[in-house]
Amino acid sequence: MKYLLLTIMVALPLLVVAQDDYYQQRPSTPVEKQTYSILLKDGTRLRGELIRQDSAEAIIRTENVGTITVKSDQIVRLEKVGAQAEGETFPNLFPQTMRVLPTAYSAEAGKLYFRNYLLSLSQFEYGITDNWSVGTTFYTFLPTFLFSLNTKISFPVGQRVRLGVHAQYAGIRIPSLYLGSDFAGIGYVQGMVTTGDRQNNATYGLGWSVSRGSFSRSAVGSFGIVRKVSPKLSFISENLLVFGGGINGVAATVSGGVRFDRRRHAFDLAVYLPTFFGPRIETTVILLPFASYHLRISK
Repeated sequence: MKYLLLTIMVALPLLVVAQDDYYQQRPSTPVEKQTYSILLKDGTRLRGELIRQDSAEAIIRTENVGTITVKSDQIVRLEKVGAQAEGETFPNLFPQTMRVLPTAYSAEAGKLYFRNYLLSLSQFEYGITDNWSVGTTFYTFLPTFLFSLNTKISFPVGQRVRLGVHAQYAGIRIPSLYLGSDFAGIGYVQGMVTTGDRQNNATYGLGWSVSRGSFSRSAVGSFGIVRKVSPKLSFISENLLVFGGGINGVAATVSGGVRFDRRRHAFDLAVYLPTFFGPRIETTVILLPFASYHLRISK
């Protein structure tokens, strides 16, 4: 089993690179002539015929301003108009995370987001600019028991490549027999590289925990993919690998699932496969179901 997991973790990044090349080099295909209502990130709303669209740009023929070209990552919503509206398309509105792990995209400037994981953890995130966001995560039923504060800075270094740094501080109250409760805190810093666009991308990350001013000897590697597989559905796989001098072995988590994209919110269903293997350690594998909800509060 451990060899199978290692094979998956080695092969998946290679497949991601191959898929990314495919998405980048694939020639754009004509779109059936239909009328669309198109909302852009800056609030502009266009109405017209979608001539052609690929992962980089969309060509739109409008009645008022003629034919224009718009970058695909500037499109927030794309809907068919009139009798053809039954087949409307909903983009992934939450590219700043895969499912739980961050990407090098940030929340949109001036937008407030809410997420909930398995009912137990809730999260708010706000985009200060298109490259800087802040957020907080807390235990839904007792926020003072477990909470975290985080911030992320990201920026483009090419048409399809972004870099980001994510920093987080988490605190937890630990029950104590004599003192009532003790408070413990820990930090986490992660660097990320994301390739692709907001709908189809791959993210690689490397991070370390920070405690009492020192970085841990163990590192956390992450990689994941997001693929828009249908007008209302995205496939997401996020994966972790913990390694280094701090542990006697390797811990890994592989996951796969789908996101049901809707107009202003989305639902995630996934399965996680965590395991730990190393010298003189019996490898165990379990399957953990997962569900989450994402909402963009701001219009």
